[in-house]
Amino acid sequence: MATSHGKSATIFANGFNLSTFLNSVTVTGTADSAETSTFGTTSKSYIPGLLDGTMSLAGFYDGATNADIDILNNALGNATASIVTHFPQGDTFGNDGWGFSAFDTSLAIDTNLGGAAAIGSDLQSSVGAELLYSLHALGAETAASNSISVDNAASSALGGVGYLHVTAFSGTNIVIKVQHSTDDSAWVDLITFTTVTAVNAKERVRTAALTTTVNRYTRTIWTGTFTSVTFVVGFGRNPRA
Repeated sequence: MATSHGKSATIFANGFNLSTFLNSVTVTGTADSAETSTFGTTSKSYIPGLLDGTMSLAGFYDGATNADIDILNNALGNATASIVTHFPQGDTFGNDGWGFSAFDTSLAIDTNLGGAAAIGSDLQSSVGAELLYSLHALGAETAASNSISVDNAASSALGGVGYLHVTAFSGTNIVIKVQHSTDDSAWVDLITFTTVTAVNAKERVRTAALTTTVNRYTRTIWTGTFTSVTFVVGFGRNPRA
């Protein structure tokens, strides 16, 4: 897709939509390097090491229940990693995004006489920055169904990862899965998220192994007993083992 304005961006954290509170998201992916230079060489040489990922958030302070200060303050220092998904060009089906399983390491409140109260937060990922694409844009579903498919042009052989955020829920349960197919006709389950029974469910789920083949086509499917469920799903193929 082409370039787009930043106003289209969306961000979700722990089953909440933070997009209406924030106005800046910075995603940083890094890779350590180890020097391998030896005697007799004229230039340093390196090999790649561990991947890392951080995210910085900024926006406006809102003290309402389940607004940004509630969500980010609850995450600060929490031993349970936050599940965060950011779509720089919006979560329209098929758009690129980034997934983090991260710990909130800082929370800053900036209040001054000349402007709106502001908030900022930094997150440290334990899985690096995982490239995703939207397999279900944020929206309400009222009956069991499935999405259209994303065509990757070819299969991949290094597994994948899925991210789920449920921002509204009415009913008993819903089961949400990522499926894959070789021909866009016969489908097999690839990832099954934990059965959702309440609002603000969130989860990051990997395929069974890094060597799992992910077929050419992928889609989202959902079943259960529910009246209306609003959710967003991102899925990414692992680019490396």
